[in-house]
Amino acid sequence: MKMKMKPVLILLLACCMIMGTRSAVNATEVATAADDTSAESTTAVSTEPEVPAGFTGMYKLRYYKKGKAVKVKGWKKIDKSYYYFKDNKALTGWKYVRDLSGSRKKYKYYFSKNGKLSQNLFKTFGAKVRKKKMKIFVNLTTHNTTIFLWDKKKKDYVIPAKTWVCSTARDGRSTTPGNFHLSKSSASSWFIYTRSDPYHYYQYKVKIHGTNMLFHSEMYSGTKKNKLVVSTYNDLGKNQTTRCIRSQCGNAYLLYRIAKENKHSIPVRIYRSSNKGPFGKKTLGNSGGRLKKGTRYDPTDPKLHGYKKVY
Repeated sequence: MKMKMKPVLILLLACCMIMGTRSAVNATEVATAADDTSAESTTAVSTEPEVPAGFTGMYKLRYYKKGKAVKVKGWKKIDKSYYYFKDNKALTGWKYVRDLSGSRKKYKYYFSKNGKLSQNLFKTFGAKVRKKKMKIFVNLTTHNTTIFLWDKKKKDYVIPAKTWVCSTARDGRSTTPGNFHLSKSSASSWFIYTRSDPYHYYQYKVKIHGTNMLFHSEMYSGTKKNKLVVSTYNDLGKNQTTRCIRSQCGNAYLLYRIAKENKHSIPVRIYRSSNKGPFGKKTLGNSGGRLKKGTRYDPTDPKLHGYKKVY
């Protein structure tokens, strides 16, 4: 038996269905609106790094001064470290950029992940650097020794590895300018100069081939690490030798290890130039400072560090 629905009942059911549909639509709209609000909140978050109002320094490769990002281009020294900025952002990795000292020359520098310039590739990359093809430069004007690595792309020694302070001939002439190469087979842990009375003792000697010039440490009064003649350490950066190139013990040891480990012929160039070099001029003042009178050892001596610091 078929049931007949009254028109009023049919109308009532239709109205309920329409209201239900509208409620569902409204619920969907509310949910969508909530999602949109969430999306708008996420988009609204600033992509700029948050730094304290008075902050001055580096943050996420950008330089801030009193809490505000500063436009920077080229080299900038921040907290004793160097950075190179391009488009207001510090560079990272290997980059060819102009000389830190201001010449038009471009070098291949290495910048760490935080943008800091590496001024010592031997420390940054370890023992493998000592075996690279390299050239030693000695600037008689600045009293600096610099090691450059060979760059295959440029086919030249344009990768500065390290610069350190040194001393050369007291007469200003006997450390002779010219092009030479390192006599690697001459490397020895001690060198005794017997023409003086008393004898002079030096650590980590390597001879420059075809000359009487040597690379070695400052002077000692005997063959023990606690026999340092402190005045010869404190005079690094001056003309104070007969003809040799005198360095802190740690740097003399680095050259000694290079001579022992490197299979390449190592050119040496001795020259005069007012240019301060790829890392700026190194002095005793920015290389650890003077030692107190009576100090009997060189703080860079590898013997004091278990020979672990070869850089």
